[in-house]
Order: sequence, then structure tokens, then C-alpha cells
Amino acid sequence: MSGAREQQAGPLARLGATATTNESRAILVGGAALGLGFLVGLAVIGGRSLAITGDESLGTIAALVTAGMTALAFVVGYLLPAPGSRRRTHPEPSRWRLAVNVTALALAHAAVALLLLEGMSIVMADAFIGAEVYPFSSALIVGIASALAAYAAFLSASGMTTTRIATVLALYLVVGVMAAMLSTSDPRWWEKNISALGIGDDFSSWIFNVTLIVAGVLITAISVYLITELGQGHLARGPRDADDRHEVARIRLLGSALVLLGVFLALVGVFPVSWVEWVHNTFATGLVVIFAGLVVGIRWIVPGLPEVFFVVGYVFLGVVLFATVLFAVGVYNLTAMEIIGFALIFAWLILLIRNISASGSDARA
Repeated sequence: MSGAREQQAGPLARLGATATTNESRAILVGGAALGLGFLVGLAVIGGRSLAITGDESLGTIAALVTAGMTALAFVVGYLLPAPGSRRRTHPEPSRWRLAVNVTALALAHAAVALLLLEGMSIVMADAFIGAEVYPFSSALIVGIASALAAYAAFLSASGMTTTRIATVLALYLVVGVMAAMLSTSDPRWWEKNISALGIGDDFSSWIFNVTLIVAGVLITAISVYLITELGQGHLARGPRDADDRHEVARIRLLGSALVLLGVFLALVGVFPVSWVEWVHNTFATGLVVIFAGLVVGIRWIVPGLPEVFFVVGYVFLGVVLFATVLFAVGVYNLTAMEIIGFALIFAWLILLIRNISASGSDARA
């Protein structure tokens, strides 16, 4: 049976890595990104001196090239075996699920790199007002940025865990939504609702909607990892369960709820509020309903979680309901209520992921 698994793993089964080897691979990937990023930057820049920020600036070129290198490095790191393993150990049950997960994770890493570099270029432009960068120096900066981002992305991918995906999700959501807020062409968007960031054809609406879509797919990826961890740690087994039938049913229920949560979030981005408002609002409301159902039912679904987590969930749900009441009586506007609600939903989701991982590790130990 084990021989069949090794044969099924293909040539990657012979590429096992120690932690030291993995670091060496990351350095090689970073070096390749340095050379390739430098050459691509040199070709795009030509003989021009570039402004630090703005259209066709060093910041924009560096951000785009680095994002591409980051995505490539992540895919390579994710498909190679993890440190200490002779084969790829990620829990995707099928090739299509693997393709979806690696695409979403690569896009999230690339988007974080792109938006961070764009932000850094704006800060640097304020520090060096009116400065221009020579062609060779610009290409070298593009290469260095590509190398650093590729190195970090490779290491992130090679050691991917449930908690790391949660961290990527949180960072990606914060960076994406903040970028949409800062780049929107409507300075009064906050007087309407947070979905107003996704209206129109400008860059900010594209950032906002794509952020929601990719974040939704990331949540479905998290569900695959959590199902595996729950099965290994037996956190979903109740004290009165005579066999594993109820445990399996609980694990499937949590996995299905998380997949549905991710799908609804992605569809909020697919159908912006300016398209058909009731469709957009239905999926947005569905997020809150699933969250409330999980908070109420999580004690039964995963009885092995610590008591303090259940209490925090009830507190979060109470705050969301209280913010809704304040909106209904006119104290809060819709944007404030939405920000509070979605911030607490994703904070609870990340706490759920981290607690399942921690409790699962304790159970296995």
C-alpha cells in the first residue's frame, strides 16, 4: 500500500527535504527571482529614468514584477515536499482541489507583495520628493524586491499550515480592503456602506471585489486543512459517542459550513451591490447567518475546544447584534455596522482555526 502511494506521488517523492535543504532551496529560488526580476525590469524600463511612484513608475513596475515572482515561487514551494517529508503532505483530496488552493494562496501572496510595494513607493516618494531613479538602479531594485518576496513566499508555501493560511487570510483582507479605501475615487463612500468600495470600474473597485473573491476561496482552502486536523486530533468526538459516526458527521458539517461561508464571501465580490442589490445583500446576510449558526452550534460540533473560546464567540455575536440595534435606531450608519460585523466574523474565524490547530496538536501529543 505504501509503495503504491510513493509511486502515485511521482518524481516529487524523491525530492524530500530537510529544514536546511529547504532553506537552501529558498535561497536558490530567491536568487533566480533576483536575476529574472532584474532582466524583466531592465527590459520594461529600457533607458528611462523613473519616478518613484505614479503611472509607469519604479514603484508600479517593481510591484507588478515582484507579484509575478512571488506567485511563481509560492507554487514551486507548495508543490515540493515539506521539510522532513519524502512526499507532498498537503491535505487536498484531489488535483482540482489542489489547483484551486494553490492558485488562491499564490494570488493572496502576490497581492500582498504588490500592495505593500505600492504603499512603500508612496512613502519613499514623500521622503525623496521629485527624485528619479536611473535605469540600472531601477532594474536592480526590481530584482532585489523580487528576490526577497520570492524567498519569503517559498518558505511560506513549503511550511504551509492551517494557522499560516489564517494569517495569510487576515493579512490579505486587511491590506486589500485598506488599499481599496485609500485608492477609491469616491471620498464619501463611507456615508453609504462598505460595499460602495466595489462600485464602478476604477482600480479600487477591482481591488475590493477581487479581495473578497480570493478571500472566499482561501476560506474553502482552510476548510480542507481543518477537516484533516479535526480527524487527527479527534476534537469533534463527543464524550458519549460510542463510535466515530457522529464525529465524522460533525467534521463534515463544519467543513460544509466553512465552504459555504467562503462561497458566499466570494459571491459578494462577484456580484457587487451596483449589479443587483438584493443578490449582493442576500450573500452578505448569509455570511452573518452562517457565523451566528456556527457560534451557537460550535460547542456541539467541536466539543474538544476550550471553554474560553465558546465564551468569546458568544461575546462577539452579542456585539454584532448590539451594533445592529444601534444601526436600527440611527446611532451607527451602515458602514460602521458592517465593519464591526465583518471584523468580528473574521476575528472569530481566525480564532477558531488557531484553537483547532492548537487543540489538535495537544491531542496528538
